[in-house]
Amino acid sequence: MASKDILFRTDIARGGAKVDRKQEVISGFAVVTKGVTHDERGEFDDEALEKIVELGKKQKIGVKSRFGHPNMSNTALGTFLGRVKNFKRDGDIVRADLHIDPTAHKAPDGDLANYVMSLAESDPDAFGSSMVIHWDEEYRKEKDGTLAKGKDGKDLPPLIRVKKLNSVDIVDDPAANDGLFGVPFFSGTVKPSAEMTAFLDRFLEEPLAVEKMISFLEKYRMNREEKERIITKKEAKHMYETLTVEELKKEKPDVFNSIHSLGVEEGKKTGLEEGRTKERERAVSILKKSKEYKDMTDLAVDAIEKGSTLEQATIVFQDKQLEGLKKAAPASPGPDAEEGKDKQKTHLEKARAYKAEHNCSMTEALKATAPKRK
Repeated sequence: MASKDILFRTDIARGGAKVDRKQEVISGFAVVTKGVTHDERGEFDDEALEKIVELGKKQKIGVKSRFGHPNMSNTALGTFLGRVKNFKRDGDIVRADLHIDPTAHKAPDGDLANYVMSLAESDPDAFGSSMVIHWDEEYRKEKDGTLAKGKDGKDLPPLIRVKKLNSVDIVDDPAANDGLFGVPFFSGTVKPSAEMTAFLDRFLEEPLAVEKMISFLEKYRMNREEKERIITKKEAKHMYETLTVEELKKEKPDVFNSIHSLGVEEGKKTGLEEGRTKERERAVSILKKSKEYKDMTDLAVDAIEKGSTLEQATIVFQDKQLEGLKKAAPASPGPDAEEGKDKQKTHLEKARAYKAEHNCSMTEALKATAPKRK
């Protein structure tokens, strides 16, 4: 079995939650339902449900409950709702009672306590919860040792073996249309956080997602700086274009005379030489930059011939190097991969570790960890 720290969203309760305003308790709401999770990462069976009841009862003061998970963009600060107690089985559902804490009336986002109780009273079907648990996965196998398959011919999802119950939070279900975060009351803070969490879950399933994002941000930064330089040049050009010679001669005659006497002669002498110097500096800078990467000479010559800037040429070098890293990157390990075995680090893994240790850019990390040429 493989140990994991994972967040599960339970099904939204379809009725059953009752509110006691005097005691500020929401009783009988669904904590988890027996069956396969909506993302098919695991399955809660009878053993898993019994374990959740056991772990819930062990915490004498109750299991903490928050309004939303802490991995969303908003922090968990200010989202504490209270404590969940009285865990019990109700057929294929584990139910419990939420005891509201007085501080939930004065949360930064508003009166969470009153809002949650009002929602449970007016629309119990929209009252949903989600657990944060530590779990092991147990795969079912046939007598010959192969993974057991369902009627559809696919491998059965692993059984969830709960080891620790951290919290039972009031959350929204992205697959539903009637969740807590779908209402205007929290649209300015919680809803964007929930949507971003769902997006990141999907995005990070791609093995090279982080590297691709780093490359994108580097290109974005360079393009933005280039755009800002162009805008600045246009503004300066516009200022000089709107300033007529007559106005300059009338308002600043000394400046006009200096520009006229020095600018004409010096411009003739230095204009051509400055152009040559700048072109030589551009070519040399691109060639030097290409030496920081492997086998980029042809691309450097092409960039010089096309008149590319140093920033544009650097983007081409990075894209080419990232393409090579992607091809050389090892395949992402599957669920049956063995843990704890030593393996040779790839260039990309070394670069990522170097970047985290030295707090530098990915480009500098790739350069620092590149194999020494013989």
